[in-house]
Amino acid sequence: MKKVLLLSCLCLLLFFSSIHSATFSFSENNRVFDGQVSSPFTQSIIIYNPYEDVDFDSVHHYKANLHTHTTESDGSSNPDEVIYQYHDIGNYDILSITDHSLNTWPWTDWITENPIDSSSSSAFYPDLNMLAVSGNELSLGHHRSSLLNDYPFGGFFMHFAFWKIQQDNGVSFFNHPGRYTYDADWYQHYFDWFDKSLVGIEVFNQGDRYPTYRILWDEINKDRSPDDLIWGFSNDDMHHLSSHAFRNYQHFLMNELTEDELRTAMIDGLFYFSYEPDGSDDSLDTYGKAMTPKLTDVAVDETTISLTAENYTVIEWYDQHSELIGSTDSLDVSSINSNFVRAVFSNDYGKTFTQPFGVQQ
Repeated sequence: MKKVLLLSCLCLLLFFSSIHSATFSFSENNRVFDGQVSSPFTQSIIIYNPYEDVDFDSVHHYKANLHTHTTESDGSSNPDEVIYQYHDIGNYDILSITDHSLNTWPWTDWITENPIDSSSSSAFYPDLNMLAVSGNELSLGHHRSSLLNDYPFGGFFMHFAFWKIQQDNGVSFFNHPGRYTYDADWYQHYFDWFDKSLVGIEVFNQGDRYPTYRILWDEINKDRSPDDLIWGFSNDDMHHLSSHAFRNYQHFLMNELTEDELRTAMIDGLFYFSYEPDGSDDSLDTYGKAMTPKLTDVAVDETTISLTAENYTVIEWYDQHSELIGSTDSLDVSSINSNFVRAVFSNDYGKTFTQPFGVQQ
């Protein structure tokens, strides 16, 4: 009898130990990311939210164009005309002049305002309340933007050029990829090698010259880790102010208009971008006013992403195959088989795109 009792006690002890072990395992293995919880007892989903650290109640939405040409290369307007047009009419906060294979820098060679915090990578002009970004469109081989550094050449040797930009704490992205025939794997190679400075591709360029941009963007991100996606950009690629300006822009979500915050925003995806087809029409009352929707809040709760925006009539969600998967301001990703999702807001003036939200299942 004593043996039976002892054996029973031993079984009970093992049973409660297993419960404790399972409970401990649950606590240890639970993972939380921006409100997302995964456990060994439920479907494991983690949402990587690029806007996680943005306080939308206080953050500034700084309007920017990062691809601009002047008479220093093949543009039709002098640098001072370009600067003042983007400042006075377009109300831009951030501008980079990216003439072909050279730095049109510093701006003081063409304008009379004096900057503060000036360097070879950027300068803040208090009289304009504008951050000038030192830039160069490397134009030998696949064109790409070199920003926040003073690399002065065409970048024929692509690996060396990207390496130099990264060494100098610069930031880069591929320009108008629709002009070329490279596939997603070709781009993937460079994103993997230079992941600290090469951050994305232009999804819109000079209006919407190559609609296949969005498909390529999705194809690249489809095969990346969901916590290491690349970002989309929309730039005027301005050569002629009368026909190219103010159609493409992004809004960077920053607390202060500084080089360090811009660099962080570009690397971490703290921005959204827009395409406004009639933005260059100076006969319209809306000329230069950025009439596309404005992203105003992002919330992630368990398996759901909820977005808030101003001035939109339609919202669409897309998956890694560039297919429409939703049309409400909230999306439950638990039943979606995709490496990421992204949203597009539309109104009568144009479209605004979020950066992709990585989804790990």
